[in-house]
Amino acid sequence: MAVYRSDQAQLTFGVETVQGADPEFMAGTAGSVSTTLSAATKAGARSITVASASGAVVGDFIRIGTFNVSTPADTVTEHEVRRIEAIDSNTLTLDRPTGFYHAASQEVKEVTAVGGTAAPNDRSKFISWIPGVYESIDTPDPEMSIEGRYFLNTTANRNFTAAYAGQQTLTGSVSDIMLLNGWALRFPIGKVTTVPSAVTGSAALSSSDKLNGNANLKGDVYLNLAGSHGFSAGDIIAIYDAANTSNTTKTTEVRKIESFPSTNVAKLNYPLSFDHVVSAYVREQNSATYYTHEIIETTDLDTVSWHVHMKDSAEQSGFEFDRRYVGGMIGSASISAEEGSIVTMSWDGVNFLNMIHNQANQTTVSSNLYNGASVTANMPRFGLMQAIDVDDVGMAKQTHNSANTGTGYPTTKPYYFSEGTIKYFGTTFAKIRSFSISIANSEEPRYYIGKQGARARGPYEIREGAREYSMSCSVALPDVNNTAAATIGGSGTAGVSQDNATELFKQLLLEGDYGGSGAAGNAGFTASIKFERGADDYIIIDIPTSTTAGSPTATSDGINSQGMYINTAPHSITTDNPFQVDIDAIFRSMKITIRDDEPFYP
Repeated sequence: MAVYRSDQAQLTFGVETVQGADPEFMAGTAGSVSTTLSAATKAGARSITVASASGAVVGDFIRIGTFNVSTPADTVTEHEVRRIEAIDSNTLTLDRPTGFYHAASQEVKEVTAVGGTAAPNDRSKFISWIPGVYESIDTPDPEMSIEGRYFLNTTANRNFTAAYAGQQTLTGSVSDIMLLNGWALRFPIGKVTTVPSAVTGSAALSSSDKLNGNANLKGDVYLNLAGSHGFSAGDIIAIYDAANTSNTTKTTEVRKIESFPSTNVAKLNYPLSFDHVVSAYVREQNSATYYTHEIIETTDLDTVSWHVHMKDSAEQSGFEFDRRYVGGMIGSASISAEEGSIVTMSWDGVNFLNMIHNQANQTTVSSNLYNGASVTANMPRFGLMQAIDVDDVGMAKQTHNSANTGTGYPTTKPYYFSEGTIKYFGTTFAKIRSFSISIANSEEPRYYIGKQGARARGPYEIREGAREYSMSCSVALPDVNNTAAATIGGSGTAGVSQDNATELFKQLLLEGDYGGSGAAGNAGFTASIKFERGADDYIIIDIPTSTTAGSPTATSDGINSQGMYINTAPHSITTDNPFQVDIDAIFRSMKITIRDDEPFYP
């Protein structure tokens, strides 16, 4: 008899253009309602205005964006499916925000099933990344707040009279992710930019604007190219702003051209991560042997969609159990390793806005939740969505054809603690036994008055608070009379040298304040952590941030320029030999640089 098994569950994620807007193209099976957008709609819209809402009812699913039904491969506009939650004249309130920009006059059509043309659907699944090797998932299914209320003057006999549902929270986590690359690292920190080791040629983007003077927007999948561009399907390209090959503006990204629906419109393998201005350049990677990815802090964090796909043990068609969680902000995370082990990361706290699932009906519920809707369903949060199967994992890496090859799982080996080094005060400590970096964004779910889906009372938005970094590690002290010199603090004074095994104790007492009014005053110190798998295959964590990987920016006694500070480092007498100290420290900024052979990062 078939059962659902945890070892047949699969978690994938995708990056959202706007919080709560899961990215996915879906054609759908067209119904009878057809209209057009009366105005352009930015990504993140919670409602749209159409030319006519005649025939539409609350509960209908609609495809937003023009889709070429007769020849799907010729489609040149982003298209997605949402559910109507309210209708006010010609304004349709949606169950979750739109994931893409849609120009005025694009199609809005009712759809009655995922359906449509199978191949274009299967090649347009963007929630297909995996964070690494994981064994368990704390799924963010809604936590209900149902409370009993006591009415006066009833026969309740001290028992509650009636129970009422309150607000809902959706919080999940993934622990002990074994890192095979850096895909999971950026989300609690900020953005990632990618530069290939070699590019050739240049071609300016088209000056045919889409919105506000931008040639291509964050979230776009169809790239507008200039005439006679010379690119072909299958090319891997780097997109720069202007001729910025040095990536100083930190918006460079790498994508693959999937196909050419028209001569000057290229379909990319994954949505853009940044807006790119009209003067941007596109260059083909030219036998790139590696790619450099920089993870940099941003004020606003990108959110993610999670998709959990389960099959029963007999893998019966039609019994898939799919759940999709949207608007996930990875508010707290940790990166850690200990001697003899593998480097891991945990997404410790992830708050979500909403979810949809594929369980349409429950037998004891007698009526459709949305009376008159074209898709019969009596369960709250039911949604039309594509299943993300095992052969869809890593879609950005695959050749998207009618039968996906299922080659998207990373094949690299993990990062090992034994291949890492940590530098304090600019000098390598060879006797680090373990370390853990914690990141907290103090995120807060907010609940506002507004229309949401039926029985959906989750957060309206999630906002970042103060960012806090901390680090703990266990250190076996250096050899006595170790006189390796290193500068602590800024470059404005002679600095302080690490002279022997008692230097850590001295640093605890100094509290990061080296005296004087110059750059070496209350400056803190720098740290750098590197895990190396090869000459061009490594992860470097710089504390504080850096302009050159492996060389943190010099700290100074000033606003927004300080480094790491030790809170505790008790030199306790224990059975540990050689003498060991557990350090607890805080720091104000960090940057992560990854070099590997992965051209695409989410």
